[in-house]
Amino acid sequence: MAKRILVVEDEDVVRSIIVEAIRSEGFEVMEAKKGDEAIEVFLAENPDLVILDIIMPDMDGLEVCQAIRNLPEPLNKTPIIMLTAIDTRLGKRLGEEAGANVYLTKPFSPKELRQKIKELLASSEAKSQ
Repeated sequence: MAKRILVVEDEDVVRSIIVEAIRSEGFEVMEAKKGDEAIEVFLAENPDLVILDIIMPDMDGLEVCQAIRNLPEPLNKTPIIMLTAIDTRLGKRLGEEAGANVYLTKPFSPKELRQKIKELLASSEAKSQ
């Protein structure tokens, strides 16, 4: 069964690049453009991993990440990759404090993103066994 990934990105062009990069690896992809929509999709679909932008209208990615981490187990253990244009130590620290497993900056390498996804999913599976 294909692993399911939720991509949360408000910019259509960037979201389509991310989606294409991970669909090419056989992952099933769900999409959200805003933070509140991301939470709804997350709760309804229970994805195996979340790719999350920080800068979004309404509810930002840090708030979404914290909301996921505040859910009961096993939902709160879902791996999260922050993929954002904020390329600073403060941004990385805030992402880690919010509960992100990996922090990548834009522009990003689709190859590196796919590799991080595979690593996180493998680690997540090992912990659940």
